[in-house]
Amino acid sequence: MARRTSLPLLLAFVSALWLGSGADLSAASRHHRHTRAHSSLDVDSEWEADRLVEATSALLYDPIHNRVLFARNLDAPLAPASTTKLMTALLVYEQTGLRGFVTVLPQDTAVEPSHVPLRVGQQVSVAELVQDLLIGSCNDAALALARSTAGSVPAFVHQMNRKAWELGALHTHFIDPHGLASYQEGQMTTARDLLRIFQAVLNVPALRQILITRTVATRSGSQLRILHNHNRLLGKYAGMGPAKTGWTSAARHTYAAACQRDGHPLLLILLHSPDKWRDATVLFNYGFRQVKESAPPSSSVQPL
Repeated sequence: MARRTSLPLLLAFVSALWLGSGADLSAASRHHRHTRAHSSLDVDSEWEADRLVEATSALLYDPIHNRVLFARNLDAPLAPASTTKLMTALLVYEQTGLRGFVTVLPQDTAVEPSHVPLRVGQQVSVAELVQDLLIGSCNDAALALARSTAGSVPAFVHQMNRKAWELGALHTHFIDPHGLASYQEGQMTTARDLLRIFQAVLNVPALRQILITRTVATRSGSQLRILHNHNRLLGKYAGMGPAKTGWTSAARHTYAAACQRDGHPLLLILLHSPDKWRDATVLFNYGFRQVKESAPPSSSVQPL
């Protein structure tokens, strides 16, 4: 049975989404004409949006009115790539509150290297590892967090699948905490399921704050670690808020993003997109035009 965000949580999300984040919405509005990308991406009809969007699966959701503004293959199982890390962060937060420290073990580094790789024997706070996970999309951080939180990576993955079931993400299955596994290997989600997971993350202020952080620098001994948020639309597209990106050669681009204008948030999920930035711009442009004009829902606009 589909589960909807409760009104108190929804209102908290709407009112607090970017409070205290340092996001300057007025400045973003002043630069609005620059952030709407090309005029060819400024669409005013669902037909135009459907023609321009290239993602295999896409979902644009209006949480205020609980309605889907754009849908394509909502329940098609596809690889989530690094949007997997949303579930990893959620579980780590629930079990640790982002408190404590992790000593990096050799098995934590046996993965595709990060831009700022962890060193065996290094002690890193859980909070910093979650920053690595969500801002830098670091795969070694995912392994270190999974192992230290549940005792082993397989045990943590089991918890990920159990949590997905609890959230109503019934067509989601994880086999790793970082998202490198392909659909053929058994790692999958759907746009509808990923939206549920993303909403659960957005209801955690500490995780929201991390997702809207553009750059973070930490020091471990003599090592200075600087991470830049992979969300290229952050600070460039008006109202852009928390988001998690993903990409592998098999999954192509994946994206879970929240954007808010004039107090009205929209949530977007993209799976298997050749260009998530273009698809996201098209759909957010379309969605906010619908909200601004208060256009009556088309026949295809339905509750989630």
